[in-house]
Amino acid sequence: MKFRSLVPVVFVVLFFSAESCHTPGAGNHHDPAGLRPISIRYARGFRIDTAEGYVRADVLKPWQGKQLRQFRYLITPGKNKKDKTHGLHRFANYPQRVICTSTTHIAFLEQLGELDKIVAVSGKTLINNAYILKKTGAGQIPDIGYDKNMDFEQIVRLHPDLVFLYGIGPEVTSTLSRLSSANIPAVIVGDYLESSPLGRAEWIKFMAAFFGKEKEAGRWFDSLALRYEAARFIPGENREKRPLVMTGLPWNEVWYVSGSEGMLAAFIRDAGGRYVWKDLQGADAVPLDVEQVYSQAASSDIWINCGTAVSLQDILRTDERLGLFAPLKTGHVYNNNARMNGHGGNDYWESGVVHPDLILQDLRHIFHPLPGDGYRLYYYRHLQ
Repeated sequence: MKFRSLVPVVFVVLFFSAESCHTPGAGNHHDPAGLRPISIRYARGFRIDTAEGYVRADVLKPWQGKQLRQFRYLITPGKNKKDKTHGLHRFANYPQRVICTSTTHIAFLEQLGELDKIVAVSGKTLINNAYILKKTGAGQIPDIGYDKNMDFEQIVRLHPDLVFLYGIGPEVTSTLSRLSSANIPAVIVGDYLESSPLGRAEWIKFMAAFFGKEKEAGRWFDSLALRYEAARFIPGENREKRPLVMTGLPWNEVWYVSGSEGMLAAFIRDAGGRYVWKDLQGADAVPLDVEQVYSQAASSDIWINCGTAVSLQDILRTDERLGLFAPLKTGHVYNNNARMNGHGGNDYWESGVVHPDLILQDLRHIFHPLPGDGYRLYYYRHLQ
């Protein structure tokens, strides 16, 4: 669904430390009367409060780790009164020139009908969106690079109204400082830190706030949630055996597996599988060696998300010992790279953020296939 609307806006960005108490009206800014929260059903990393002609969006967890800060953004359509709050970035309109530093930002903006606002990206070879690929190929949308290699001179020349950023750790604050010194506003988007597929997709509500499309995003998300929940494996009704599922592939003899609180573990549970590392606490990836993984996962029923492999032979070329794992012997190996572009960009990591229902349907079919149903995998491929 595509949405279009333009309304004048004043946008205030206020940074404050998480050590201080998070209360309405923190700092010198006074919130209007009647401020009420927007329903956030699954996401844990942001909140939005609204009043007539006013939106306050808070990012509660901007990056990994414990040294966190909260970021507050105030959006006040049609009001041009200058705010005295320290660190104010003020705009008269919704952003018309946007830079995206993650492919998931592109997926969100496509769903909101705002792709034409993108004037630069990071990592063009990883992008799958046809519109953006055409623009980057024609040199109309430049690649501004990543992290410390980001081309700040080019960013300044582009005169963006808004830069959507993500941060792996607090180091991203140096990027924020450089952009701020150039009077370029940036917004932290922490969707990748969510522990549930619907929680991550719900960040569309956060992105929508900057374009005045909260209602449209809310309706779209409610529809998505219904589709996802309808595809979920229900233990009381589905009596099929839950297959034991292993994930990953070693790299230089190190095998990273994500904890039971991560996104992949949630997908496996929701699709009716048993995750090999269900007792591994947390969401972060944990490094293991091949022997450790073999002792835990050798008798798995199904193997998914195995790196860049497009065949069983690719896996064996990584390490011949992998031929000892049961799924490789039985041919029950599936990878999430069915939608790759010619440069290695994987659409699973791009459009998958707004289509977790399709990922779930793929995994339901892999774990609990129905003979003769004619289902065709979308993000996954069966390795031969």
